[in-house]
Amino acid sequence: MLTFSKTSLLVSALLTTAFLTACSEPEAKEEDNKIAEFAIPVMVVSIERKDISSNFHTTAILESRNEADIITRVTGIIEELTVEEGDFVEKGQLLAKVDARRYQLALDKAEAELAGIKQELQRLSLMVEKQLVSAQASDKLKYQHRAAIAARDLAVLDLLDSQIVAPISGYISQRLIKTGHFTQGYQKLFHIVDQSSLQAVVYLPEHKLSYVKLGQQALLNFSARQGQQFIAQVRSISPVIDSRSGTFKVILSLANDELQLKPGMFAQIALTFATHKDTLTIPTDAIITLDNQSKIYLVKDNKAVEVLINKGFVQEQLTEISGELHEGDSVVVNGQHNLKANALVEILNAKPSAEDSFNDEELIETDTVIVIATK
Repeated sequence: MLTFSKTSLLVSALLTTAFLTACSEPEAKEEDNKIAEFAIPVMVVSIERKDISSNFHTTAILESRNEADIITRVTGIIEELTVEEGDFVEKGQLLAKVDARRYQLALDKAEAELAGIKQELQRLSLMVEKQLVSAQASDKLKYQHRAAIAARDLAVLDLLDSQIVAPISGYISQRLIKTGHFTQGYQKLFHIVDQSSLQAVVYLPEHKLSYVKLGQQALLNFSARQGQQFIAQVRSISPVIDSRSGTFKVILSLANDELQLKPGMFAQIALTFATHKDTLTIPTDAIITLDNQSKIYLVKDNKAVEVLINKGFVQEQLTEISGELHEGDSVVVNGQHNLKANALVEILNAKPSAEDSFNDEELIETDTVIVIATK
């Protein structure tokens, strides 16, 4: 049989259990409501007005507009070299000498023969005036005189060609001979490139022909020049479409006065076709495209608003848009694939307001813990 004290304890325990159960039911309902209204975390940016361009992206290898292979037209031993690879040379500067003794002797011989024929021609002319020789003999000697002049001029040319000079100004990119080497006629000795003026040859698809014009600008980027952009211009457009590839040739000219670029560098090219000024733009990642329709999600009153848009120019990570939206609207750029219309959202990168900061501080200062002691 239970004693009075034990009975009292049992009744107290039952009452406490009933009280806690009754209190927990509304709390559980409130928790269910909170789960039903769970906010989806997102990140947003503001729609901005910017200038945006339509670009065609391609690649090319830089070339020098002026370059030349230096060859020799004479045969002989390389007697002297005056330049090395990497040296800058002016047009007409001496690069090398070929042993010219044979060519000097050939010139001396040709001049002696010419002098003899010239003297004979003068003597014969006096005899023709006195009608002592026929006009036919005089004409034959005139032809010999002309041939002797040509032989003399060829000997002079050979002697000049024994001195190898630069046909253009530029840098020596290759030196293929050494002092003492034997060179034969029309052998390549040097290669010279002019780095001050470069070009890039690109091939564009046929449907882009109407977008390209002379003087149009292109932006060039190089892995060896990180963080720098270089401007080129369309110098020439081929009048012929290649029927096999469906492309046409475009040459871009590029000034290189500071010699930062080198022929042979790999260029990433963005050819600008047109530019729209002061237009609405958003990050391209914010756009969701399904069934040929593009949409974005705006955030208004902490809810997601689905908006259909039309896309315009695309430049790098920005896209031009139009639709029922305005500058400054908050568009979802991260988490948009988890959204649907009117979904509750929580902006993770929202800037806290001054009022929110004040309330947080007030809560921290006034928050207390009350402990009730019972016996």
